[in-house]
Amino acid sequence: MDFGIFVKRVGARVRRARWAEGLTQEQVAADVLTFRLLAELERGRGNPTLHTLFKLAQKLRVSTKDLVDAGDGPRGAIPLAERTAVRPKRGRKVKPRRLAKR
Repeated sequence: MDFGIFVKRVGARVRRARWAEGLTQEQVAADVLTFRLLAELERGRGNPTLHTLFKLAQKLRVSTKDLVDAGDGPRGAIPLAERTAVRPKRGRKVKPRRLAKR
């Protein structure tokens, strides 16, 4: 998926969550961010920080996952919750040995 499409979907989800709460842009922006930034985000032109998404989710009473879940992962992608994770070994990386100059 293209990043531009992803940003538009996030903006649409923010707008939908705001409408579900019955809030205006001014009401949401008063506590979280500027009105202009919220308007651009909802139009798919903003690029919010994680902090902004977190605050928006709290204000709109939704999870951050609800705001950013675009639903279109790469084909054959395994959801993170279903993956097995093994912590990498600790320690220094092995440096390749240089061949002696002859």
